[in-house]
Formats: sequence, structure tokens, C-alpha cells
Amino acid sequence: MPYNKDDKRRQLLGCLSRRLAYTAPALALAVGGVVALQATAGDAVSQAGKLAMTELSEETFLLASTHAEGGAEAEAEAEGEAEGEAEGEAEGEAEGDVSDVQRPEGYSPAYSEEGDNEAELLARGEELYYDTTLSSNGLSCASCHGSDGNDQGYAATFEQPFPHQVAMAENQFGMAQVHADEMVQICMVAPMAAEPLEWGGDKLTSLAAYMVEVQRRFAGEPHDL
Repeated sequence: MPYNKDDKRRQLLGCLSRRLAYTAPALALAVGGVVALQATAGDAVSQAGKLAMTELSEETFLLASTHAEGGAEAEAEAEGEAEGEAEGEAEGEAEGDVSDVQRPEGYSPAYSEEGDNEAELLARGEELYYDTTLSSNGLSCASCHGSDGNDQGYAATFEQPFPHQVAMAENQFGMAQVHADEMVQICMVAPMAAEPLEWGGDKLTSLAAYMVEVQRRFAGEPHDL
């Protein structure tokens, strides 16, 4: 058979084209999860290379999307837990220990909420009303409720005789109404940030008796101050 240069040339070009087509998918460059594939051999472009690039790109996109969604969900869950803990702590701080401010079982006060308390008891109560050493933050009863008969800082319910409703007692301690000595104790442990006074002791008895007369004065009734 005679040697045909044109046939031999076509065979060599065809072999070269096939080799370039087979090796084109391997020419991939991954940078930061982004896959770029380029393969050229004249006009011959590997369809297999395009398919590999498309499948890999789609898989990479799905993995990245799933990771982002999972991270967002985890972050939202963590924020929700943090908010829940913060709310729980805030609620816990707003609730006081009612045993500190409520009359203990079997307790009998040494003052009268009907009035007619001794003058010495009222004088001692007035002295303590201005005493800042009772608190841990420099406050006295007068700091919130006025001095020299200028009664302030009381709700309208203070016009009612003891026991009556006090907003702080209800909100922080769950007490529907309080006696005068219980109101004194609430002011001691809440605004004044101190320990409750001794039940039946001179300080609590004197302050409670004095507050009975302050309540009457505030309500515009006869009083002994």
C-alpha cells in the first residue's frame, strides 16, 4: 500500500485531539472553594470537563449553603438561649424573699394600727425615719418619702388605713396588702438594700408606730405628729 502523507497527518491530529479531550477535566484549579476549569484544544472543548465542573460547582454551592444555614440557626438558637437566661435572671432579681418582710407566724406587734401609741415611741420612730445608717446605700425613709411633714412618694392606696395595698409589696413580694411593720421591712430590704429589722424589736416597732401616724396625716385625718 502506498504511503499517504495526508492520511497519516489526519490520524496524528485525531489522536492528539482525543488526548486533549480526555485530559481536559483534570485541568481544574480550586481557589477558596470556587472551581474553575478551562480546557481548549483548538475548537475541541471537552463536554466531560463541563459536566465535571457543573456537578462540582453545584455540590460546593449546596455544601456552602447548608453550612451557612446551619450556622445561622445555631447563632439564632444561642441568642434565644442567652435572652431566655437574661430574662430568667431579671425575673429572679425582681422577686424578693417574702419571709424577710412578712409577719412571722405567731408574731404579735408591740404597736397599734388603731393609733394611741406612746409619744416616746413616735419620737423614736421619727428619729429613725431620718436615720441613713439603717441602709447600706445612704438612704433613709425620708429620702423617698419627704421630710418635715412634706409627705411624698406614696400611691393613692396609702390613704387607706393599715393593712392596705402597696405596689412594691405586690410586685416584688406577691403580697396583696401589708401592715405598717411589713411596709417598713419592705423599704428596708428593697430601696434601702439592708437586712430586715428584728421583729418585735425597738426599731421596727417605733418606725411602724410612726408610719401609722404618717398615713393618717397623708389621708388628711387627725394624727399625733
